[in-house]
Amino acid sequence: MILILSSSADIHAKHIANLLRQRGREVVCVSREDFGNGASLSLCPEAQRGSITIDGTRIVSDDISAVWYRRPGRVRAASVITDELDRSFTENEWAQILDGFFAVASRRNVSSPWKQRAATKPLQLSIASRVGLRVPKTLFTSDPAEALAFAAEYEGAIVHKAMTAPSNQFVDTRVWSSADAQIIGDLPLCPTIFQQQIRGPADVRATIVGPQIFSASISTGSGGACVDSRLDTDAICSPYQLPGDVESAILRLMDELGLVFGTIDLKVADNGELFFLEINPQGQFLYIEIRTGLPISRALADFLAYD
Repeated sequence: MILILSSSADIHAKHIANLLRQRGREVVCVSREDFGNGASLSLCPEAQRGSITIDGTRIVSDDISAVWYRRPGRVRAASVITDELDRSFTENEWAQILDGFFAVASRRNVSSPWKQRAATKPLQLSIASRVGLRVPKTLFTSDPAEALAFAAEYEGAIVHKAMTAPSNQFVDTRVWSSADAQIIGDLPLCPTIFQQQIRGPADVRATIVGPQIFSASISTGSGGACVDSRLDTDAICSPYQLPGDVESAILRLMDELGLVFGTIDLKVADNGELFFLEINPQGQFLYIEIRTGLPISRALADFLAYD
């Protein structure tokens, strides 16, 4: 049995589940939201065994061959727990046991929840630089003076972006402007990434599935894609061959982060050099597959179905 932990609205989870079922594999999709509201769980960590019961069906960990820890959603405490602090405590307890179950009681994990959570952007950039990938000059700060000095060092040719993705809105990467300097006094409220702007003709989206890398070039020469390629759905997208040394460095990065799946964003500079920007352990890939024909879904299904 293959278990996919994701929200019910995630089309990536539905697509891969359908592919696996077409191959005759048993697939169960669950969400964190199911627990505390009917679904139950037990775990014996020293034996690395446990079980979950959902909709009256009991799933024993010994029967789970692989888990895709996709986008699991949020635990929501039962409505009978009305106190805010009690709800927060309950939800944290569920999150701990769920992450523990899926990290301990399965033989193949794509990828371990602990590894995904540890792959923070500061750590990513540090390891990427150490394994040989080029990384733009970067500052993580909540100090207005530090941010202004960084902007001055690069004569305003910097971008700023968030470290995480809020659930209620899309936050894009933006070029520094005079308006940002006017509101820099708010920076102590929330740290931000400031990064040297790399100008160039294309972004590269590399999807890693185990030892395989599927790369696509996204033209950023014009339109909304020039700063953040996600903003231009009409940007030209085509398969792209990464240099061998970059592919080797990416696989070393994945190994050090303990990840077996991820989507990496790189930037092709005007001089042809490639700069590493970030890796998302739960990144989207279907839009790349649709536009390029790269067999990413098949590779992921193969990886999950491997015995």
